[in-house]
Order: sequence, then structure tokens, then C-alpha cells
Amino acid sequence: MRLIVFNVPGIVIAAVTFGIAFGAESLIGTHAEGPLMLIAGVLIVIFDLAYRLFRKDGHWLTPTKGGSLFYLPAWSCGVLWTILGIVYMVRS
Repeated sequence: MRLIVFNVPGIVIAAVTFGIAFGAESLIGTHAEGPLMLIAGVLIVIFDLAYRLFRKDGHWLTPTKGGSLFYLPAWSCGVLWTILGIVYMVRS
């Protein structure tokens, strides 16, 4: 069994979603952590699940069948970032 910390689709998905989130945050004119995490979290969930759906051998839970970060499917990291974004926005 091969242990992976990340894979190329996971890094690409994370980079693209955070790039979009930074751009949206710049257009809005805020530099708070909450909106960044919220936007990036939602986008990473959408992008990773779409990637897994359209791959012939994709699976929604197996890290090697889609994007993965730190041994977890990328969409699960996106769910965590979305929750953190909501918490940061409510707290501030």
C-alpha cells in the first residue's frame, strides 16, 4: 500500500480554488479570513466532487480516486474550511 500526503489533482484543485477565493476577496475589498475560507471551502467541495463524478474510476471517499490532501479527500478539507469560514465570519 502506498501512502500519499497529497496528489496532483488535490494540489491543483486547492490552488485554483484559493486563487479564485483571493480574487473574489480582492474584488469585494476585504481581506478577512472568514470570506476567504468560506469561498475556498465551497469551491473545493464542488470542484473535487465534480472531478470524482466525471472520472470513470472516481470514488467519493477513496483519496486515490480524486483530489486528496493530507490523506483525506479534498472535499472533506473543503467542508472543514467552509465550517471554519462560517465560524470566523460569525465571530468577527
